Amino acid sequence: MYLQRLIERNPRLLEAAILLHQSGRIPPNTWIIDLDTIVENARVLAAEAKRLGLTTYLMSKQYSRNPYISALALANGLDKIVAVDVTCSLMARRYSLPVGHMGHLNQIPRHMVPAMVAMHPDVITIYNLEHARWIDNAAADLGFTQDLLLRVHAPGDIFFDGQEGGFSESEIPTVVDAVARLHHVRIAGVTSFPCVRYNHRPDERPDVTPNLHTILRAAATLKKLGVEITQINAPGNTSAIIMPMLAHYGATHVEPGHGLLGTTPNHAFNGTLPERPTYAYVTEISHHVGDRAYAYGGGLFHDGYIAGSSVGALVGSNWEEARGNGVEYLQEIKQIIDYHVELRPGNRCKVGDTALLGYRTQMQMTRSYIAPVSGLSGNREVRLHYLFDHANTALDEQFDPVDPAKVRAHIDEVAAMYA
Repeated sequence: MYLQRLIERNPRLLEAAILLHQSGRIPPNTWIIDLDTIVENARVLAAEAKRLGLTTYLMSKQYSRNPYISALALANGLDKIVAVDVTCSLMARRYSLPVGHMGHLNQIPRHMVPAMVAMHPDVITIYNLEHARWIDNAAADLGFTQDLLLRVHAPGDIFFDGQEGGFSESEIPTVVDAVARLHHVRIAGVTSFPCVRYNHRPDERPDVTPNLHTILRAAATLKKLGVEITQINAPGNTSAIIMPMLAHYGATHVEPGHGLLGTTPNHAFNGTLPERPTYAYVTEISHHVGDRAYAYGGGLFHDGYIAGSSVGALVGSNWEEARGNGVEYLQEIKQIIDYHVELRPGNRCKVGDTALLGYRTQMQMTRSYIAPVSGLSGNREVRLHYLFDHANTALDEQFDPVDPAKVRAHIDEVAAMYA
């Protein structure tokens, strides 16, 4: 479904992907990302957030924390970055980008707390009092007070496997009393995830989860206990069409990620949403076995939100050839390591052809390259702004690392292009 949205709403990205791959500018196993549309989507999200009085923390993990995407989104109206783990924080620090929220969904490891607190995030989410004490010690050493969010849960809340954690709603008075005994942290609000349901069918209407109601009750309890609440953070499935619902319920902060990329589950079902798709997976036919063609892997990701959805690929040595040559991607084949994309029928795929795929991903979970490009809107020249490896390191033409300071200077030049 996402590939169809790309064909309908951003075909120039697919055309550019083939040109860059066939000319050797980008290798197989690359996510190509359209910066022009990133800017367009960021402006849509920022305008709606401003209209509703919401603060936006940008979820950068989906696009592997690429600094061009983050910087352009912030330059065009989004507020700061949310670091879902310390790697997100470190990548933001590497490229001098501001982090607003840390500690959710991964708590900060004990011995990394001082370095993270030194970045002065707006808030840090805690799941337990041990982290509150470590953050308090670090903030005391730096001479300031750090704001905290409590992750709160109650019976009936929804969590993805492996993402559970936080304080039970009944613990709030005890937590307030314990944090009040610390001198360099204070409770500023509450959060949970997911606060919005992820649609699995086209007829499902967006709705909030029980988690949002839990944190709203928790915020009310905190206020009764004398805590000044400045943030009700409600992440999950956030796009422009979701923001009014969250604002209506009382959220103050939202965390768009796939909304910026134009690939929330809602975007798969609805081709008229304001955000357009911004990325495609680019690889190359390697060889054949029987009736199947094998392309290089490394970026395969099975989207659990839209079960049973079909995924295809476009294959060819140029756009005219590829756009009429759709083949089946055998996504249900289980691989311990995704060395290859298996496609069928193989006789429609020549060795060396480009294969283009479109599906919802988490790029930080792949070992793919990232290729941010500009110039796809209007009649401008298509430009590749470095190739990045899976560790978010910019590479030169010999695939050697580029100084982050040089990259940051170039990012500022690119941002000025869109001003």
